[in-house]
Amino acid sequence: MSKSINLIAGIFVAVSLFSSTANIVSAAPILKLHAEGHDVRLLQQLLQKHNYTVNVTGIFDETTQTAIKAFQTDNHLPATGIVDHQTWWSLNGTSPSAGVPAVTSAPRPTSPLVAGIPVRKPATGRPDKNSQIPQSEESAIATIRNRQVTETAPFLPGNKAAAIISTAKKYIGVPYIYGGATPKGFDCSGYLQYVFKQNNFIIPRTADAQYEIGRKLPVNQLQAGDLVFFSTDTKEVSHCGIYLGDGQFIHASTSKGVRIDRLDNTYWQKYFIGGKHIVK
Repeated sequence: MSKSINLIAGIFVAVSLFSSTANIVSAAPILKLHAEGHDVRLLQQLLQKHNYTVNVTGIFDETTQTAIKAFQTDNHLPATGIVDHQTWWSLNGTSPSAGVPAVTSAPRPTSPLVAGIPVRKPATGRPDKNSQIPQSEESAIATIRNRQVTETAPFLPGNKAAAIISTAKKYIGVPYIYGGATPKGFDCSGYLQYVFKQNNFIIPRTADAQYEIGRKLPVNQLQAGDLVFFSTDTKEVSHCGIYLGDGQFIHASTSKGVRIDRLDNTYWQKYFIGGKHIVK
């Protein structure tokens, strides 16, 4: 009887140690594109400390993501652009724990039960969203591309497309400001809404809502003045621009403000979701 009690007590101690270790591991934040708050500000300050060019805004934008990928590459970490535990510890110059073995170094049980006692599953380094298995960027983008999307009839007269493009080009060089919708600073969808409003056309404010206007068409069928959309966060439509023709589009980029880029650029091609035909 005494031996049984000692055995159960030993298992309980082991389980408690395992759970405590998992808590230590999960103490480091997991940050990715569009995250906001104190941890993001601290992250950006750490990147500046390591001589990476970012602004301390508290918003995890594409500039921050690019800097994280560069840091990960420089430190021989997977260049995901997501601040996982290992990236955070490398930036902060700390280790997961002192004197306590990391969770990944211990054998993982094949079942969440040990001798009938529930055991907390070790942290995976990624948040468990709705218990779904995390997708690769490629499969996530493919999923978004294949989603059904609302379509409406084209509304922009063909003879107005040139005016839209002319207005859009007036603001080349205007800086990116999160939530910006004036010439003092634009975000991507605020820029599109402003340009169209200057030409007496009202379109929705956000990129995902703008994606619901017009008809979905392949790139080779788009006309100058149509709209193009991207998923830079691999979750939803999160970026947009105005198609100029010849594979070019104009948009408010987070890193360089309003500028012209090409759809066949490696980065934009990767995150391209589709075009919406609005020119009638």
